[in-house]
Amino acid sequence: MPRTLYTSRGTAVEIGRELGKGGEGSVFDAPALSNQVAKLYHKAPDGKKQAKLSFMASTADSQLLNYVAWPQETLHPSRGGPVIGFLMPKVSNKDPIHMVYSPAHRRQDYPKAAWDFLLYVARNVAASFETIHSHGHVIGDVNQNSFMVGRDSKVVLIDSDSFQVNARGTIHLCEVGVSHFTPPELQSLSSFDGFIRTTNHDNFGLALLIFHVLFGGRHPYSGVPLRNGVGDALETDIKHFRYAYARDNQSRGFSPPPRSIPVSMLPDAMESMFHLAFTEKGASGARPSAHQWVAALDSVRSRLKKCSSSAMHVYPDHLGTCPWCALEKQGVVYFVDLGATFTPTSSGFVLTQVWGLIQAVPPPATLNLPTPGSFTVTAKPLPAGIPGEGAVTFYRLVAVAIAVAIAFAAPGGWVLGLLVGWAGWVMAGGAGSAKRNEERAARKSFADAAEQEYDRPVARAKKEAGPEGFHARRAELAKMKDELEGLPRAEQDELNRLHATAQERQKERFLNTCFIDRANIPGVGPARKAALRSFGIETAADVSRSQVMQVRGFGESLTRAVVDWRRSCERQFQFNPAAAVSQSDRDAVRAKFAAKRIALERTLVAGPGELQQFRQRAASQLVTLTPQLEAAARKVAQAQADLGLL
Repeated sequence: MPRTLYTSRGTAVEIGRELGKGGEGSVFDAPALSNQVAKLYHKAPDGKKQAKLSFMASTADSQLLNYVAWPQETLHPSRGGPVIGFLMPKVSNKDPIHMVYSPAHRRQDYPKAAWDFLLYVARNVAASFETIHSHGHVIGDVNQNSFMVGRDSKVVLIDSDSFQVNARGTIHLCEVGVSHFTPPELQSLSSFDGFIRTTNHDNFGLALLIFHVLFGGRHPYSGVPLRNGVGDALETDIKHFRYAYARDNQSRGFSPPPRSIPVSMLPDAMESMFHLAFTEKGASGARPSAHQWVAALDSVRSRLKKCSSSAMHVYPDHLGTCPWCALEKQGVVYFVDLGATFTPTSSGFVLTQVWGLIQAVPPPATLNLPTPGSFTVTAKPLPAGIPGEGAVTFYRLVAVAIAVAIAFAAPGGWVLGLLVGWAGWVMAGGAGSAKRNEERAARKSFADAAEQEYDRPVARAKKEAGPEGFHARRAELAKMKDELEGLPRAEQDELNRLHATAQERQKERFLNTCFIDRANIPGVGPARKAALRSFGIETAADVSRSQVMQVRGFGESLTRAVVDWRRSCERQFQFNPAAAVSQSDRDAVRAKFAAKRIALERTLVAGPGELQQFRQRAASQLVTLTPQLEAAARKVAQAQADLGLL
């Protein structure tokens, strides 16, 4: 291969060392050009490809070069010779986008990147699509390996020579694609040869990339199957629009994977954009455009807030509580706070002073609630034909009197009297028995319902307006006080346990560096790896038989292959006693307890004000609840009186 090549203008370019190699060509350093590299093809391109590259190089502008490693000059073996490559901007200090949206990769390579950083990355991805589409071109082969991201969130697309390029009316096609980024309406194509793509096809891949970035690398068409035939192949699920996070996902046969980020994380308008992109209507040409995504993401970025527990917990302000804290309670950690970003509480916190203020707040007065016994009511009469308890008793007394009269009327009459008395007693008790039992059941049911209706506002009044609710909250604060007092001892105990758990922790850290997306596992290609990632399985540390078996399509054989791969990783691990307990291990423990201390102090400092507010609200809450309580108590009194007739 010649070491000196020439641009279309005849300028000589010295070619340096090889920087990377792909299936179509290799990238080389150009020592004299600090900001450019050369891509040279293994095989000379045909005439069409040469024309495409010449057009691209001739139309390079600042907008394209801001987002794309776009051809800037064609390269030739001699002046006026055929095109064998091109010069393009050097892409340095950037990683493939999956290194950012994968929680496992991000924790290691971008530990300080919170969700606001991911929003900016998603926004820049959309802006890159917008730039390409505004020039009349289509990316075509959208996939996670073509988008490079820097620590400044700037996005650059590579492999631009595979784009579908509109050369003033001549369409140079993109004839390749990745199955799990292919839109539903194109899943049936056996090949992209001769097929013209549209911006709407690109917009599917754009929505998918944004979903990956914002939702921890999860795939929108991967979830928990709700019926047979769903989840067996990712491509099939895409083809049939089985969007697992859709509001109508029950009818689509999928629910989201366990412990995944809910789409309610985003405002309704953006959730609707995803629904449009991933369902039937979008396939007809209505998917949100790149310009719409840029505007929507900028809107969300302008309305963010931080959790009081951790500065790494950033989320949209339409949410009332922190979604990252909620996920951490489920055992899922998307963002790790190493302690440097904690917002400290105000200085001078003294527990005894704060607790004294909490104890000084008096409870509200004892509640004087209306009771059923406070009301005098008249029982509802029984329906005609149903004797009450008094009538039955009267009939039975009459029967006894007749029996006694017969017994004394003649010698031996006691036998007949006994029979008559018994028959009369039974007949009196059975008078209208069927209707009576039916009425009793109805009145008993009504009384039970009335008592439940009364118990609910009573419980609410006690919780929100009475001393019971006040004391319950103060008891919670007392538990926090005890926990705060016990933190130093608990922290020291955990520091002491670091030595006992050193080997297991080292092994866990090692397994977390063994990424499935880099592994060669028999039968587990890119689509199945995407399905595993959607269930939070990204590294060997995440692998267990039960976890993998949750993923539809992973039967005994594929599960065994993944588990065997984990075991092969475990065999490579070697324990280093010299690094049994590192400073970072100690710092992580201290950071964990610092976060607990800060959260407890904040809550306790707010305790006196919270209890005072409880007292102030108690009176107004009782005024609000009293009419409901009186009506419910009167209803119970009436129901009890009605039942008493039976």
